[in-house]
Amino acid sequence: MKRPNGTATPKEIRIEEALERQTERDKLTPDQQLKVLDARLGNDIGASKERLQLMRQSVADNQKTRTKGKKNVKNSKTKSRESEYGY
Repeated sequence: MKRPNGTATPKEIRIEEALERQTERDKLTPDQQLKVLDARLGNDIGASKERLQLMRQSVADNQKTRTKGKKNVKNSKTKSRESEYGY
């Protein structure tokens, strides 16, 4: 709710700032977020649950990219064979 003079209340300002920080954080990869934690708190100091969650996300993302890469390689081999035999 705005004040009569048209300015936002301190709570609204804090909410807007939090949303801005969240959108900036969402742009970072899990590895980048871990680096931010290390810079802020020190290597492997504090935020153990957050670090564990980020590490799990990073491993899951790496496995997805490996799987995608393998599929693309198979498809490219098939396409090259097709072009060799004139399919």
